[in-house]
Order: sequence, then C-alpha cells, then structure tokens
Amino acid sequence: MNIAQLGADRIDRLGEVVSMVFEDRDITNVEIGDNAARLGNALKELGIGVDDVVVVVMSNCPQIFESFGAVFSIGGIVLPMLFVLSEEECRFILEDSGAVAVITDIILVDKLLNASEGLDNVKHVIVVGGEDTDRTLSYEKLLEDSSTELEIVDKDPDDVAILMYTSGTTGKPKGVMLTHENLIAGAKSAYDANEVTEAVVALMCLPMAHIFGVGAMNSGNLSEFPESKAIVMRWYDPEECMRLIEKHKVKLFPAVPTMFSLILNHPNVDNYDLSSLDTCIAGGAPLPLELRRAFIEKFGCKMRQLYGLTESAGMGTIYRPSHEWRDGAVGKAYPNQEIKVFDDSDNELPPGKIGEVVIRGPQVMKGYHNRPEETAEALRGGWLHTGDVGYIDEEGYVFLTDRKKDIIIKGGENIMPTQIEEKIYEHPAVAEAAVIGILDPAYGEEIVACVALKPGMEASSEELLSFCEENLPSFKCPKEVRILDTLPKSSIGKILKRELRAQY
Repeated sequence: MNIAQLGADRIDRLGEVVSMVFEDRDITNVEIGDNAARLGNALKELGIGVDDVVVVVMSNCPQIFESFGAVFSIGGIVLPMLFVLSEEECRFILEDSGAVAVITDIILVDKLLNASEGLDNVKHVIVVGGEDTDRTLSYEKLLEDSSTELEIVDKDPDDVAILMYTSGTTGKPKGVMLTHENLIAGAKSAYDANEVTEAVVALMCLPMAHIFGVGAMNSGNLSEFPESKAIVMRWYDPEECMRLIEKHKVKLFPAVPTMFSLILNHPNVDNYDLSSLDTCIAGGAPLPLELRRAFIEKFGCKMRQLYGLTESAGMGTIYRPSHEWRDGAVGKAYPNQEIKVFDDSDNELPPGKIGEVVIRGPQVMKGYHNRPEETAEALRGGWLHTGDVGYIDEEGYVFLTDRKKDIIIKGGENIMPTQIEEKIYEHPAVAEAAVIGILDPAYGEEIVACVALKPGMEASSEELLSFCEENLPSFKCPKEVRILDTLPKSSIGKILKRELRAQY
C-alpha cells in the first residue's frame, strides 16, 4: 500500500491527460509523475529514503505535487508546512520532526536556512528556482540528472505518510501522524461522498499545507473522467479567482468561508461571468448562514458544507449532493466512518443531547508524533475526541454548538491564543493578557486581545497593536486590543474567556 499509487493508477487508467492548469499552462499527469520519479531518484541519491521526514514548504505550484509524489514513492514521510509561519515556528517544527531535508523556493529559502541553522538533522535544503550553493541544492538540477524510472515502495497500511503540524492545547504545534491507510481511506470517502457522476473542472486555491488541500489532491486522483482537472492558484486572490472561474468554466470550488466572502463582497464581482459554478464546498471553518444564502442568491450555485480535523485526515461530516440542507448542521458522517456524541464520562448520548463529538474509522490518525500521553488521551476508547461540542439529530445530521478548545479559526487556519498571549506578555506594560476569537463576516473569526496593564504603567491600544505587528506573523496579529482595568477570573484565578466573549 502507498498513497502514491493513486496517481500512478490514474495514469494507467486514463493515459496522459491534462490534470492541472497552473498560471495558464496545461500540465499533464504524466509530466507530474515523471518529475516526481526524477525527484524521488535524486532524493535516494542523497541518502533519503524509507521513513525519512521531508518538509515541503512553498506556495501552491506543480512542484508541491511532484514533491509529495516523490517522497511518498520512496517510502518517506511528507511534512507540509505553511509558508506564512515565522522563523521561530519553522525551527520548532524542523527540530521536533527530525526532518532530514527541506524542499522550498527562492522566496522562502532565507527563512528556512535561518530556521535550520545549527540543526544537525536537516541535511539538505532543496530550492525550486535556486542554484547549487554550499547550503542549497537546485531542484531543477536534481531533476535534470535523474531517471523517470522509479518503483513505488510498498508500505504497511499503518506506516506514516504525512506528518502535519496543528495547534495544540499547550500552544506548541503537535505533529499529526497520518498513515497511508488514513489518506487512502479519506480519499475514497471524499470521492464517494461527493457522488461524482461526470467530469469536473475544480479550482484549487486551498494551500497544500492544509489537510483540506491534501484531501482534495488525493480524491482528485480517483476521478474516472479524462476531462477532470484542477485549476491551481499559487495563492488566493479573489479577483484572480474570478478570472480563472470565468476563463476555465470552473464547476467545483472548494474553499474556506473567507474566500467566498471576499468574492461576494468584491467591488469588481459583477465584471466576471461566474455562471459556470455548479457547486461550492465550504470547510475549514464554520459557514455563516447569511454568507451561504447570499452566495447562492448571487451566483445561482449549490453550496455544501463539510467538517473535519487534521487528526481525521480532514474527514468528519459532509453534505452529499443528495442530502437535504439543515440550518445549523454540518452534514452527516462520511462513508466508512462513525460519529457519536459522548458525555464527560465517555458514555454515548442519545439524539439531541449535547456532548463532545467523537469520530471512529480508518481515516483517524495514528497519533501525535512523540506525544504518547496526548495520543492516548485523544484516542481513548478507540475514538478520536475532537474537542468540539454538539449533538446529532434523529436523521444523523451533526450540529456543532461550541468548542472545548479555545483555538481560533481565522480564514480556515487554526490559531492558538496562548502563542499570541505569550508574545503580548513580553511587552513591559502588560500584566495580564487573554486572546479570544470573535465572529467576523470575512474571516469567520477575528482575533481580539484583552489586556490589563501593570499598576503605574501606560500603553495605548495602538502601541500594543504595533508591538504585535512587529513580533507576530501577520495572520496572527489581533484586529483589536482592548485595555481593561482587570480581566474576569474564576475563584481560583483562571481568566474566564467566556465572559470576555460575552462582552462582544
């Protein structure tokens, strides 16, 4: 078993077909496969092989797909990393994962070189568009000198294929170990749930460092239709997105709600013909009902929703095309997957009763990298405990009502408040800090920091915002800093974020 086999099987099944369009250039499945084989052979020449971790960190491009295929094929482990992470965050992941190599591009190479400085485990930094130097290798040169003949390594179903870092309750990212079986089962579940009956042109603007994007890539390889292809965007831009939909007659558009909102409210939206859109699929964050209603009314398309976690290979619930819409629900369980609701003692609750949502199935992760205690807690009793609170109705629709965790989901990305709080605490005037997420029509949630100052110290909201902008990645910066006399606390002195949220 090897997830790379899905791509090889599509070539055997359909022959050479255009599988993606990138920056208006047609790229075939054979071209991607040949380059993946060349890179795989080059990695083997460098001594990289079975169970070695290779970081892939770039904005969307064909080389990401080639890199995934190469590492999978030689039995290695892909670690997709968001390109917007700070140097400090990159270093933590590089060290924690034990990665032996990094594949990046010329835009990010300096950050990655700095992040890997002094880490003995990182042996190679491979750069798309770069040159051979004393610290880097040219991606293109590696391919030029390699063969297209590469045998896919057979892996056990329980072998790790992807190591994907996600925010945890401690504030430090946790490496989610997804196996070949997890990814293959997830791809099949997604393909079946979408009830595909014809060729689909899909717009791919989701970052390939997000499980939503990885899942879309894998399920796309199951297509039976030669005309199916992905229009791949390097990064999301709403106007470019509309141009591509119009030019390529895009029918399927998976995205996070923020992306839909930015199109709907774009000043030039009426300059583009988006009538080809048939189905939009929202995931990664809650889909506001008003956004769904307005988008459907404006563009005359269908809009479905899904819910999932990195820990379940992105699988949780989905609206199939045949499902009726229920306001407030996030759909039903994917095929070959079970979802229940448990109380605090892990007893199953009846329909309509609120508790923690739990998931079981072949899509659920192997565990957290180097975190046996947290793995045992998350997977206790053989069920993935999601930390999300909700209920299931009599017909199997899942309704989410809250989250046990305080993670903020902004534009589809998970942001851990403690990481921001720790940075704010570094300001000399700050005595207490609590970061919360509040509803936002564009991003789903926005970040607000609530701060109490030290006695006798002064600082304005503007000063604290500037401090955050200087010391945090832009997507983690608060939209607003509120200075309060004191922060609400429990009897044992714990800051009560629920009361801060209630003030909004």
